[in-house]
Amino acid sequence: MAVARATVREVQSLAQKKFRDATGRFVVEGLRMMRDAVDSDFEFVGAFHTAAFAEEPGAEHLLQRLHAKCPFVAQVTARELERMTETVNPPGVLAVLRQKRHDASSLIERRDSPMVLVALDGVSDPGNLGSVVRTCDWFGVDGVLLGRTSVDLYNPKVVRGTMGGIFHLPVVGDVDLLPAISRARQNGFTVYVTDAAGEAHFDRVKFPARSLIVFGNEARGVSDPIRTMADARVAVRRYGAGESLNVAVACGIVLSGLHKLVDE
Repeated sequence: MAVARATVREVQSLAQKKFRDATGRFVVEGLRMMRDAVDSDFEFVGAFHTAAFAEEPGAEHLLQRLHAKCPFVAQVTARELERMTETVNPPGVLAVLRQKRHDASSLIERRDSPMVLVALDGVSDPGNLGSVVRTCDWFGVDGVLLGRTSVDLYNPKVVRGTMGGIFHLPVVGDVDLLPAISRARQNGFTVYVTDAAGEAHFDRVKFPARSLIVFGNEARGVSDPIRTMADARVAVRRYGAGESLNVAVACGIVLSGLHKLVDE
């Protein structure tokens, strides 16, 4: 049975930030992402799938779990699902979830040791942000502080790009980074910023037990006020003629040095 046109329009509207902000909701698509969402403590609002998806391997078990966790699950036509999303060739299943608002202070003041946080200062490309969160998830980062000038965490391209990372570690959005970094230092964090002209090469840094690493805007890097707050500037050595590194690539390279992190 077809769902109401108003429902289709409501889901479709979540591609726009103003509607995500107004409703506190966002969209997740695809079998893999849906599995991670079901395993998380995010709250489901509704889920939609096509008849063809229900026949795919693994779909039956997922749909059983969705029916148990989600208050509203509906089968829709392929055309209806296409209208709900901007994805080319949508994967046949999507869900609407409530956004989760983590608190920066609670994360910074946790007494876990070792503990690594990543802060993002003006990362503007959705694909880059998604990849950074995915990378932080891979390297076991304890949380991400997303500065106010960065792209919205719940942008559909960001969500897809995290490959489930959004459900695995706390990402705090809309953070005023200057006071947050100051508070982190008061709570025992050593603050590093990434800078192509940095004095410390990443593979020579012995990251202390509580480390906060700041990555900056794709074109401008970390802003001057934040750079002046850092205990050290970390660089990735350049061997070729490239002008700069993609921020997600730089994040992965620097975080690969975390195996040196030791208790002070």
